[in-house]
Amino acid sequence: MFGTEGHVVEEKGQRVSAFLAPGIHTAKIAKVEFIESNGGTPGIKMTLEGKPNGGDFAHPAGPQYKGSTAETTYWLSEKAWKFTKDRLIIIADKTGKRAELDAAKGSTPAEYVASIAPVFTGVTANFKLAGKEIEGKVADDGTKKNNWFKAELAGYGFIEALGTEPSTLKFDETNKYDMVRLPAAVVESATSEESPW
Repeated sequence: MFGTEGHVVEEKGQRVSAFLAPGIHTAKIAKVEFIESNGGTPGIKMTLEGKPNGGDFAHPAGPQYKGSTAETTYWLSEKAWKFTKDRLIIIADKTGKRAELDAAKGSTPAEYVASIAPVFTGVTANFKLAGKEIEGKVADDGTKKNNWFKAELAGYGFIEALGTEPSTLKFDETNKYDMVRLPAAVVESATSEESPW
């Protein structure tokens, strides 16, 4: 027999992803840390944190108050330094931290990152996160997981001060720089024996 009398459905809240999606977000720089690549290249890992679900940034510490995150890496090699330096200056200019950034010094990459971490940590702004498509892994049972998009700060036009009206940030899912997609799979042409035509 089918019926619904007496059945109560308990609605659950919407699942919040641990990671920020590509797009435009109000976020704070939660962490700035020194890293090294597997090959030994020094870098800066900047972690952005979005607003906690239904909350704001003025909250007590604790995992239940953590917002979704996204990480961006800037490299400190001689070749990458100009790009990295430009990005740091743009962030500092847009958030009123240029004097503090200019005062930060370090004789090694690790010392430099330690000196700029307090300048940027806790800074809140509107950020544009570009998406980079990551191929899904193959599980132990041979099934392939879906591809997904990793969000990181866009290369250009990626930050504006809070309250900027109208917003200068633009995000377009069809733009190849806003959403970097994997190359389309090459489809092998069928032989004449296999072709239904």
